[in-house]
Amino acid sequence: MSVVPLQTIVTFLDETLQTRTIPDYPNACNGLQLENNGKVTRIAGAVDANVHIIEAAIAQKADLLFVHHGLTWQGLKPMTGPLYRLYQQAMAANLAIYSAHLPLDSHPTYGHNVQIAKVLGLKIEGGFAFYNKNSFGWLCQGIERETLCHRLQALFPRSFHPILYGSLHPQKIAIVSGGGGSSVEEMIASSIDTLITGEVHYSVVSLAQLYRLNLLVCGHYATECFGVQALLPVLQERMQIPCFFIENFCEL
Repeated sequence: MSVVPLQTIVTFLDETLQTRTIPDYPNACNGLQLENNGKVTRIAGAVDANVHIIEAAIAQKADLLFVHHGLTWQGLKPMTGPLYRLYQQAMAANLAIYSAHLPLDSHPTYGHNVQIAKVLGLKIEGGFAFYNKNSFGWLCQGIERETLCHRLQALFPRSFHPILYGSLHPQKIAIVSGGGGSSVEEMIASSIDTLITGEVHYSVVSLAQLYRLNLLVCGHYATECFGVQALLPVLQERMQIPCFFIENFCEL
């Protein structure tokens, strides 16, 4: 059985994803969130560090879990009751947990958004959706709306929900995985009428009607599998240990 020092993997992920330099929300706490005994033989990847994923990672004998949404995603809470048991379960199983939020959205090679653009065959032209002067989405060259919707339906068969008030022939297409509905104001200001995202707030539908926007909603979870799935084979090749993805399908 091959064994890799935990710090070797952490250093690689920190440097590759720039988790120490990319600004993020306070709850993100990017990087190593939970340490183990310093040795890793199997890496599990997932979108969320929730109870289902942690139990599945333990059952599959992983000693490092790499996720997009980490243990502190819901904010700081007292470590009591079910939350205490979740941490205790991970520590008892020697499971380290590493999280990358906006660094995984924005990465130009392994990020969710660049991977979605690649699968859809869209040509990236620049950044979109800025937070503290860093973009975590991408702006792509337009294609026919009907063609784009067919591709999205094939890619997200269970979660694709188009809200179509914009052009049949969009010139620019923005991609923001997860909760990209917050970038609609930026769309309007930049005269962009088509957005591929994970979820939008109900109130945004009124803006879509008013400003004639296409909101191509594909599911928060579904749009945020891509980055983890892109990095796992890289980790496996570089570290020479098994890496695998744990599915936790959700239509939201």
